[in-house]
Amino acid sequence: MEINDPVGPPEDLTKWTGFLLNWVAAHARESYEQVVGQVGLKPQHLGVLTQIRQEPMIQARLSDRLRVFKPVMVTLVNELEAMGLAERRPHATDRRAVEVHILPAGLEKVREVDRLSELASDAFFGPLTADERRTLHELLAKLAKDGPAGRWDDTP
Repeated sequence: MEINDPVGPPEDLTKWTGFLLNWVAAHARESYEQVVGQVGLKPQHLGVLTQIRQEPMIQARLSDRLRVFKPVMVTLVNELEAMGLAERRPHATDRRAVEVHILPAGLEKVREVDRLSELASDAFFGPLTADERRTLHELLAKLAKDGPAGRWDDTP
């Protein structure tokens, strides 16, 4: 028996907004990982580089800001250092803290992802008008900030 992939989700599951959001998010995540992967990064790497693009940040603060467990952040920064995109430096006033600084190659990677993301977004969100894209973005930003996704604990 051959299974054909449907164009979209099964019709009987589309009545649930949560299911649709999960379906679209899974495809968006896969698409975005491919875009970022074109320049040799993972989305988490890009998150770190973007946070330190304007100014260095203490590694522990990066963990908190990106909601990444501290041991995972250590691994991410290790990988960025190995790629020559970022480096750790001692904090100027706190001997216990380490700051993460972006390097010129890291800035270039962020610029490359910006350019590729524009193209990928146009393709992914192609079915939506410019107004619909803006509305979707505003609604997602509102949920991310004010909804359960914006809180540290997941209780409704």
